[in-house]
Amino acid sequence: MRQLQIDSRVKPCRGNRVSGDAVAIRELDHGSMVAIVDALGHGFRAHEMAEFVKAWLERSGTSDVVETLNRLDRASQGRLGAAVGLCYIDLAEGVLRYAGVGNTVIRRFGSVECRLVSRDGMVGGRMRMPALETIALEDGDVVILYTDGVKSHFTLKEYPQMLRDDVKTIASTIVIASVVPMTTQRAWR
Repeated sequence: MRQLQIDSRVKPCRGNRVSGDAVAIRELDHGSMVAIVDALGHGFRAHEMAEFVKAWLERSGTSDVVETLNRLDRASQGRLGAAVGLCYIDLAEGVLRYAGVGNTVIRRFGSVECRLVSRDGMVGGRMRMPALETIALEDGDVVILYTDGVKSHFTLKEYPQMLRDDVKTIASTIVIASVVPMTTQRAWR
């Protein structure tokens, strides 16, 4: 049976005590929904929006990432607005489904590296129809979600031990959220 190791780190913008970023995780029947949130601006208003989105996703998020983003957009109308990257990792199928809006990034590292695309816009504001992207995951893959607070084009050459580090170390090093698929026999790692 496959499992996930998930960890996250959120760091306030310099000069602030709270962060406008958040990570939402919801365990579902055959996998996990993981989201990265980057509310507009900084400080307490951005923090309140990020926490609203996080709570909503942890309560209402589903494996249908496009429908979840559309419902979240409707629930966020009249609020500050946020960039949201949302993925569902289906453990039974070994597949990741992703949809995102705004300055959110999701990257896969392993035998194949790829970056999935977030559309322009934000939930609670002007949001284009989210696009569904699907990738198959392989043993040892590391999936990382992050926002504009992280260098956007780092490579395995800059962090060569990423594929060997534990998920807590990866999250601390990258600073936002890391997801490491694995089986109970560690065949995925």
